[in-house]
Amino acid sequence: MIPDFPVEKQKLAKLWNQYLDLKRQALLGFLNQMPGYQHHEGNQWRLTREDSSFNDSEYQEISAGFTINLEEVPELTPEKIREKLDLVADEMARQISQHMIGMIAQATDAVGNTIDANGNRFSPELFLEMLERLQLSFDEDGTWIPPTMIVAPGFWEANKDRLATFENDPELDARQTEIINRKREEWRDREACRKLVD
Repeated sequence: MIPDFPVEKQKLAKLWNQYLDLKRQALLGFLNQMPGYQHHEGNQWRLTREDSSFNDSEYQEISAGFTINLEEVPELTPEKIREKLDLVADEMARQISQHMIGMIAQATDAVGNTIDANGNRFSPELFLEMLERLQLSFDEDGTWIPPTMIVAPGFWEANKDRLATFENDPELDARQTEIINRKREEWRDREACRKLVD
């Protein structure tokens, strides 16, 4: 008879599941800061916007796995299990990121909030045009919270000359300040009109 240790197995499974979840969260970076909700049933979900428009979507399956061959078992150390789980977490984070960025792209296209650079390189003017189209965020004392930018690998290096020009040009800086100040007033108006819920 082979001994079984169900309590210990449950503890190990819980430990490794927590590790996998934390690793996936770390790999998601800023995407992990977005609010999330657990749904325990159903096959679709609805996004309702401030203007009462909505979008129904089906759930996206996110999955990854690994196998352990019988001959691996005698040498299966915690480090080797961790390596396998790291690959699973990486694959899950990749699928989640691609899905979320795809949904963001669909939403911006649907409302006409996409800027086409027509093959041109990044420029301060494109950045200012982007700021014009965004609903900017501010903290409680009115300090601007800059938007998160998703860029291709090597973007900053390829555009550092243009970024330096942007930072050192008083006219561009004044235009950015004017946009931010105007958006701050819009934010204050929105905050003043919000309904408080009991």
